[in-house]
Amino acid sequence: MIAAALLLAGEITARLRAEPPEVEVGQPMTWVLEVEHPAGASVRLPEAGSISDDSWVVLEPRRVVRVPAPPGGVETTRATWRVLSLDPGERPLPALAIQVESEGVARSIEIAASPVTVRSSLQEGEDAPRPIRGFHAAPPRASGGRLGLLLGALGLLAAIAGLWIRKRLRRKPVAAAPPGALERLAGIARGVSEDPESGRQAIYALTRLVRESSDRYLGEDRAALDDGEWAALREVDERLPLGARTAFAHILRDAERVKYARHAPTRFALDALLGEAKNALEALAAAPGPLEKAA
Repeated sequence: MIAAALLLAGEITARLRAEPPEVEVGQPMTWVLEVEHPAGASVRLPEAGSISDDSWVVLEPRRVVRVPAPPGGVETTRATWRVLSLDPGERPLPALAIQVESEGVARSIEIAASPVTVRSSLQEGEDAPRPIRGFHAAPPRASGGRLGLLLGALGLLAAIAGLWIRKRLRRKPVAAAPPGALERLAGIARGVSEDPESGRQAIYALTRLVRESSDRYLGEDRAALDDGEWAALREVDERLPLGARTAFAHILRDAERVKYARHAPTRFALDALLGEAKNALEALAAAPGPLEKAA
């Protein structure tokens, strides 16, 4: 049975499931949260630290992908967490809360999910882990054992040195995410106040940051393009991580109302864009560079 939750609020649908729905203690699983919402809506998702306790281990940070809406359809925001359970039994997935703002109306949605099955790694009657399969007791040493051990150790060291040298020779330069991008983003967030003008200035700084980060990662300068042309170019550029290029394009398009129509962003919408930019910049920093992927 798939652990899932479905809650419908107007045009907003949220689902939470685990893949796979049944695992052993210590075996990784993925929590998948999918939110279907009107195109252009701002979605605020929970952070990993707020959804797990000491019995869950978060193996990978939250990844967010935004799937654009087809004509006349809805957009999908998908968040995933890679986790493992330290406790066996029928375990409930965390009760998540998300917020969605569309056309100036903010909605808060609580999602309760069905439990997942976490099997114990011990069989009935066992009180300690079983020995690892495939290992046997070492055979009795024959005469000259010390010499054999010494030669074996020398051979192992030579093999390790050879592997290290080959790895160094194969290493190619990798394009890196811009240093200080997350620090710049934090500075933008700190500069936001109740003054609407500070929100507009934050949007200008945010769009400049995501454009410079993407261009530097790819080693290309596209500063001459306007925001719409830049978003259309980068959204289909497969050298960028999927989540980053989708988020960057969404941020640029959402900022058009502020930059060109003098629209004052709400604090909720601005926080959602800053959070989306943070996840995208983290994904960019963790991704292999374009040169490394092509090698």
